[in-house]
Amino acid sequence: MPGIFLPEIAQAAASGYNSLKFVTGNHCMRKILIIFALMLLTACQSAPVEIETTPTPTVLPPLARVVDISPNAIVVPIPINPPSFNAYINDTGYEELIGELVFGALVEIAPDGTYYPELAADVPTFENGGISEDGLTVTWRLRPGVRWSDGEPFTAADVVFTWQSLKASGIYAPGFDLITKIETPDDLTAIVYYSEYYPNYRLQFGGEGTGVFPAHQCGDPAEMLQWECNLDPVSTGPFVLAEWVPGERLVFNPNPNYWVPDRPLAEQLVFTVEADAERRARQVERGTAHLDMWTEEPFLSRADDSESVMVAATDPPRFVLQLVPNLSVAGSADASQPNPFLADVRVRQAIRYAINVAELNADVFNNRAVPVDDELFRLGCGLESFSFNPQKADALLTAAGWTDEDGDGTRECHQCKFAAEGTPLEFDSYYYAEFGDTLAKAHRRIERMVYDVGINIHPKPKEGVELWGTWTDRGLEMRGNFNLNLWDDGYFGVDPTDYLRDIYDPRAIPTRYDPLAGLNVMRYRNLELTTLFDDLYTPKPDAARQKLLCRLADTLHTDLPTIPLLAFPDYYIINRRLQGISPHIYDAITWNAADWNLAAEAP
Repeated sequence: MPGIFLPEIAQAAASGYNSLKFVTGNHCMRKILIIFALMLLTACQSAPVEIETTPTPTVLPPLARVVDISPNAIVVPIPINPPSFNAYINDTGYEELIGELVFGALVEIAPDGTYYPELAADVPTFENGGISEDGLTVTWRLRPGVRWSDGEPFTAADVVFTWQSLKASGIYAPGFDLITKIETPDDLTAIVYYSEYYPNYRLQFGGEGTGVFPAHQCGDPAEMLQWECNLDPVSTGPFVLAEWVPGERLVFNPNPNYWVPDRPLAEQLVFTVEADAERRARQVERGTAHLDMWTEEPFLSRADDSESVMVAATDPPRFVLQLVPNLSVAGSADASQPNPFLADVRVRQAIRYAINVAELNADVFNNRAVPVDDELFRLGCGLESFSFNPQKADALLTAAGWTDEDGDGTRECHQCKFAAEGTPLEFDSYYYAEFGDTLAKAHRRIERMVYDVGINIHPKPKEGVELWGTWTDRGLEMRGNFNLNLWDDGYFGVDPTDYLRDIYDPRAIPTRYDPLAGLNVMRYRNLELTTLFDDLYTPKPDAARQKLLCRLADTLHTDLPTIPLLAFPDYYIINRRLQGISPHIYDAITWNAADWNLAAEAP
């Protein structure tokens, strides 16, 4: 979820969440550094603009109480102190973990990718009349009998308050800017009116640790950054915050007013702050803690051989490692000027065929990743596989006019399409430095693989703030000052329409006069996609949407505006005493914390 990157947590986020290497990759940093800045202003600009900085919130002191820790408490060590419970204003991943415990959603996504109602009585669809034929009106029927942990009833007023707060405070959240009004004919009905169809309406008030806020507790809608409930919220979830000792622990007790009978199962849930990754892993192995999240090597391999823990991976994976080519001349930011090396799709195809993805996975990622052929592999569109084939890469490059006439190992342009005659096929390629040594090693392997077919790239690390900075901050990608980059990204939820439009729509190419247009930093211009995206933003049943998305996947697979390689699951080490846990990519791992329980002995 795009959020505001708070200066108070910048150092912690960089050293904590972003040190999780391939589990997080560029995803959080890229969202933090780009998406909120791009989306915060929605009007089109006709002249160069300076992007204003969002004001830093006043940080309130977390709770500090004296709470007894139950011997049957489920203990989860985390590397940093969560910045708040509000995932709309932070994006470290840890606010999502704890937000999921207290802020219920109207609808969520199950591990199998299906939608299910939580605080709503049902999921609005075209079939049940919950959404109008034109897609502009969604009627939410709320679950009766739900109360906040302080006894106040949960009503449609809380839904209205959540929308009004995001609107009044200026905090961006997808789709909320499209809501024109919400009517509440009674306490259990919220009728949401849109200015245009929003495909992801089902997750409008939920997803990744976000949900509905308590209107009676949080405060002025325009002051979301300073809300008391950001740090001490009442709850519609399974737990309530009992104690927060900053930098040490957060203790959660069962919510006495939780609407699900006989839940939660756990007596207590405790998050302890432990920055050392090895200590976290050993605590879980020894049973003094029960869950380690986003675990890396070498701890995963050690856990494979342990009898006290098990390793769990999200299936399907989410984040896709990919090479990102600039299809325009480096430094021009002009999509009409083709990149001399990469604008020819045959060169991009040759790069993909030259990379032995299976070897890359085995040698660099210990076979923890999943080879993929397209970024939308989760849709199951049945696209043709890119197999390792250096002979095919050689043929494609030769046909494109790139041959090695001087025998130095690097091909030169000989009647190639976009470069000057004799230009060597040689250029720099950047990678995300905060990802760590693993990505550097992967890029060096890729360098050797493509050199075997005559492409000479030079991997160089770049800090995320430099690579993904805004136009005003002279971000390398925004301003087109690169030839090729290597990082990972992925979309949340089931419907990737918003994510895809922001990256691949020709109208999403950032320029000097419209730096907020989107994240199409490849300067990829397939004008046929404008019609396809317009079709995706018209109301239609899910089956029809799937067909359109597969058409889009096929186009991207053919054009290769990015070059997908591997998909990374999230990995967890779970003590065998911890039962009921079910990690998946559609929500925070605490999505079903009400079902967690601690067995007396490991099974």
